[in-house]
Amino acid sequence: MKNRIAIITGASSGIGKATAHRLAEKGTRMVLNGRDKDKLAETARQVNETGNGDLARIVCGDITDEKMTDVCIAESLNTWNELPDLFVASAGRGLPGTLLNSDAAQWDSLIDTNIKGLMYQLKSISKIMVEQSAGRDFVTNPLDIVVIGSSIGRNVSPFNSVYGATKFAAHGLTEALRRQLGPQSIRVTLIEPGLVGTNFQQSAGYDMQWFETYEKEVGPILQADDIAQVIAFLSHLPGNVHLDNISIRPTRQAYP
Repeated sequence: MKNRIAIITGASSGIGKATAHRLAEKGTRMVLNGRDKDKLAETARQVNETGNGDLARIVCGDITDEKMTDVCIAESLNTWNELPDLFVASAGRGLPGTLLNSDAAQWDSLIDTNIKGLMYQLKSISKIMVEQSAGRDFVTNPLDIVVIGSSIGRNVSPFNSVYGATKFAAHGLTEALRRQLGPQSIRVTLIEPGLVGTNFQQSAGYDMQWFETYEKEVGPILQADDIAQVIAFLSHLPGNVHLDNISIRPTRQAYP
């Protein structure tokens, strides 16, 4: 893992930030992307402290920018003269409500972030992964693309259907990409968490009283580090071993 270089989007908080810390423990170099420059810089400082070295670089910007992943790739090349071999697409946003009562004024932003933004990321990183795959000993030097989806992207919820639809799209895109890139020795993994305790719900405008009640009902719920540990584990496996679709929930969460 000390020889690996990762790009993590959505790295200033939540699952992205926790993943950066877990990879830093293994000495992984990384480019961290997020929209909040101050939070991103603080994450990088903490990551370097965790890894006891100069491991992290930051690229501030929005993944809805078609070129943002290219900028992150360029940062890896400029800093280490190497291409990244691990990509974690953690950036995303939520939206409470259904097709009938969610805020339609936010639909474009939601789709731009969770679908188009993901497509931009996957297109850019896939190209440079394919470049690296030719003649590579992929068993000892794996290439990984990891997408953070949601359990609601496979299990239809009548209560959060618009956000869920974007995660259904993420599921379809990731599975199609896996089938395309797997024969070229590139692992594409979708992780679908259930209820995770981060700032995601509050920043998206969910009813926090409802969330706290549901948390008590199905808790203890997952924490961001629980997902980060899974990412660190799967990226450490030999390249011929692929955990391609991972559903992870709090034990007491039956649905979705």
